[in-house]
Amino acid sequence: MPRRRNTQRRMEIVNTAFRLFAEQGYANVQMKDIAVACDISKSLLQHYFPKKIVLLSTMLNELTLSAFIYSNEQLTMLSAHQRTMIQMSFVLRMLDENPTMEHFIQDIFESPELTTEMVLVTLDWLEAIGVEGEAAMIRYALNFALSGGMAVFFKRKILRASVGMISENIDQAFYLLLGENTEKIDQIYLSTAKYNTDYYYQQFITHLHRHATIDLSTEIKI
Repeated sequence: MPRRRNTQRRMEIVNTAFRLFAEQGYANVQMKDIAVACDISKSLLQHYFPKKIVLLSTMLNELTLSAFIYSNEQLTMLSAHQRTMIQMSFVLRMLDENPTMEHFIQDIFESPELTTEMVLVTLDWLEAIGVEGEAAMIRYALNFALSGGMAVFFKRKILRASVGMISENIDQAFYLLLGENTEKIDQIYLSTAKYNTDYYYQQFITHLHRHATIDLSTEIKI
C-alpha cells in the first residue's frame, strides 16, 4: 500500500507540473509553485523530485511512452523505419492542432538542457524498436534532424512549410545521416502514406488518451 500511495502521489505531482508547464512555460514555474499547487511542502516535493529537471525528465518519459504506444501496439508488423516516419507525422500533426502542447514542446527545444532530455527518451524508444546503427551516430543524427526540423516547425507559418513536408524532411535527414540512400528512404516514406490519414491519426490520439499516465484531456483534443 505505501508503494502504491507513493506511485499515486508521484503521478499527481507530474500531472500538476505538466499543467503548470503547459500553461505558464517551464522557465516561469518554480518548484515552490508546484508544491503549492499540489498542496504539499517543497521539501516533500523534493523528496520525490530533487530538481525541476528530474521532474521534467520523468514527464517526458511518460509523454514519450504514451505517444509511442500506438506504434508499439498497432504497428508492430512494420519496420523500424516505417514506424519512426508514421510516429513523427502523427506527433507533429498533434502539436500543430493543439497549441498548448506545441507551447510546452517549444519550451523544451529552446533549451539545450531540455532538448537533451527529449533526445535521450527518444533514443530509448528507437533502440527498443530496433533502429540500427552506432549509438553515438544515432544520437548525432537524432539531434541534427530534430533540432533543425523543430526549428522550422515552430516557424512553419512564416516559412509557409506544411507539417507533412517538415515531418518528411526530419525523417530523411535522420536516415541519411545513418547511411541510408534517398531512394530507399523515398520508398519507405511512400509505404507509410496510407497511414497518414485522419482515420489512423484519430486512432493514435485515442490511444494517447487511453494509455497516457498524464492527464491530456485539456491539452490534446480528441
